[in-house]
Order: sequence, then C-alpha cells, then structure tokens
Amino acid sequence: MSKVVQFGERRKEKQEQVRRDYERVLFKRILGCYTFIEKLGLKSVDIVDISRSGCSFRWPESEGCFNEGEEIDFRFYFSQNSYLPMRLKVKRVQTTLENGLSYYQHGCSFDQTLSTYPAIEKMVEFIELYSASAKEDKGEAQIWYL
Repeated sequence: MSKVVQFGERRKEKQEQVRRDYERVLFKRILGCYTFIEKLGLKSVDIVDISRSGCSFRWPESEGCFNEGEEIDFRFYFSQNSYLPMRLKVKRVQTTLENGLSYYQHGCSFDQTLSTYPAIEKMVEFIELYSASAKEDKGEAQIWYL
C-alpha cells in the first residue's frame, strides 16, 4: 500500500519548523529569560514558544516545577542590567525528554493588566515578523565593515 504525501501540509510543517528555528536564535542569543524564586533568586529558563497571550518555557526536572494556577514573576533580559518584568500564570505542566534529559515544560499566560504588557506584545510581534521574514546567510554575499 502506498502512502499519499500532502505537499501543502508538509510545506506548512517545514515553514513552522523554520519559524521556530529563527525564534530560537533570538531566545538563545539575544533574549535572556529568567524567573524569580523566593529564597533561590533568579533561575534561567529556556523559552520554547511565545505568543501575544503567553509563553512556554522549560527547565531541568531536577529544579522542580511550578503548579498549574500558580503565578510567577518573570523577566525578559535584553542586557545584563535591563529587563522587562512580566507576571505569568501557569496553565499547564508536562514532562518532556530531550537528548536523555528530562524537563518540565510550563505553558503560561501573560498578565495583560501590567504596564509592561504593551512592550511584551510589541516584542512578540517583532519575533513573529522576524521569524517569518528572516533568511539564512549562506555566505553568498560578502559583508564589508567600513
């Protein structure tokens, strides 16, 4: 029995993967993300996904997890000493496995009543536009520094 390949679906899946790859460039190289835990201080987290309504982040299972319904303070760092504060509400928690390591992945919503939310909303808009428009430099054009 032969399998029918839906090119439209495959193309959409590929575009989604490329979009996520470009988002990860921003998350890993430009934007530092941390949560503040009383008595422990700032803890680094890996952003998995982000939208205008919230974000998903993960961290090692050994660090523990937040509970559904819990509100947490969150910071998006753009430099060592400047950040956008945000409050998140945990909507779901699940365990994921990657490269033999176990993580808790938290799906959260943004507190849209905070004064910092409009900046977060614009940041998400930029990330969406960047990931939809960015191109990979394959070395075809030389960059000149003047």
